[in-house]
Amino acid sequence: MIRRVAITGGTHGNELTGVYLVKKWQNDPIPVTRESFETLTLHANPEAIKACRRYIDRDLNRSFATADLANPATHYEATRACELNALLGPKGAEETAVDFILDLHSTTANMGLSLVVSSESTLTWEAVRYLCAREPKLRVYRWQGDEEDAFVDSIAPNGFAIEVGPVPQGVLRSDLFMQTETLVYHLLDFFEKSNRKAALPELHEKVTVYDHVALIDYPRDANGDLNGMVHENRQDRDFTLIQKGDPLFRKLDGSVICYEGEEPLYTLFINEAAYYEKGFAMTLARKIEL
Repeated sequence: MIRRVAITGGTHGNELTGVYLVKKWQNDPIPVTRESFETLTLHANPEAIKACRRYIDRDLNRSFATADLANPATHYEATRACELNALLGPKGAEETAVDFILDLHSTTANMGLSLVVSSESTLTWEAVRYLCAREPKLRVYRWQGDEEDAFVDSIAPNGFAIEVGPVPQGVLRSDLFMQTETLVYHLLDFFEKSNRKAALPELHEKVTVYDHVALIDYPRDANGDLNGMVHENRQDRDFTLIQKGDPLFRKLDGSVICYEGEEPLYTLFINEAAYYEKGFAMTLARKIEL
């Protein structure tokens, strides 16, 4: 039984889709109100939102590891992570304040409408299956990336993030705003139907998932500075296959670096602006059926 759902926006302060959806629902909560459970909407990183920056001191969406919450640093995001953990969690408790966290994001990469899932809970994946049935264009990425179990949605026992793109940082884009909004309503409808044991639409037995394999960094020189960029034939080709010998990067001198992996894989989060500082140009995933 779902008792309480949290929808968080502005975990990254310059990703305005979630910021303004939360503002919309705070002004008018009726669209996210359901009879059988409570929906909480909040801005995760208010100071970053004010500054229209991804974060103030450290990426908030990498600040919820259990060890970090137990021994927080003194910077702003560490303090905010503890506040959110107290409000929505506490993480790892037998009973948390909310049952499900939906975290709203946007990306500069051409990810379309997608989910990023790191939870393995049954409820999370049943929700994924329902959303995939309602939105055929939805793609699902199972993340195992740079830092594990440190996302906002890890506070609750169930949850995932919605990622939409391409959207420049600090920009609202109406089509992806509305697609995100519709997906949220579908998710809330799923919880309402589940709580009431109502009939669900016919769901596929399996869901197509892009399962994380690796992170790939840009070409760099001896000093660690960029020495190349995503190849023009790979740019914007998120969720498409790359095979050995396909162009991957173009170096500053014009030469081409090709993909050398033996296994054909799928490229995601290609040339995401926020990931330059993290040291990766894209992620590689294997397409599987769950």
